[in-house]
Amino acid sequence: MILQIVGYKNSGKTTLMTYAVEILKSHGMRVATIKHHGGKDKGHSDIALQTNTVDHMRHFNAGADQSIVQGHHFQQTVTRYENQRLDEIIAKSVTIDNDIVIVEGFKEAKYSKVVVYRDDIDYKYLSELSNIKYDINIEQPLAMQKFEQWLLSFVNVKGMD
Repeated sequence: MILQIVGYKNSGKTTLMTYAVEILKSHGMRVATIKHHGGKDKGHSDIALQTNTVDHMRHFNAGADQSIVQGHHFQQTVTRYENQRLDEIIAKSVTIDNDIVIVEGFKEAKYSKVVVYRDDIDYKYLSELSNIKYDINIEQPLAMQKFEQWLLSFVNVKGMD
């Protein structure tokens, strides 16, 4: 199952993402997340990577196409890919068994979407996206509680009251 959370900058997407992860984990679900960082064509800088002081980044900066570091409880992978589509990222990079992949961004992708908006102007433009299942202004009273009810229904969590 894949769910996108989309909206404009500073609309509350990351807040809603972390809330959704917390809710789903509290119900025993295995959750993977993907975050789209704005592209260079939109004037954004690329993501910040760790510095060259850690060994796996020294490997990567020497030219490795992929560098993986394994710790006691965590693994980190850095891979060279340029502007992959969301379906490619899911197929190639989500490597754990999961019940749901929650995606922040990738407005134009085809998956079920939650639209996060700040005002009527944002809502007007975002409502034209495909496959919208829910919309939310997180500043509205009870917005998060209503979203939680909707989310649990969307993923069909058993034992809801």
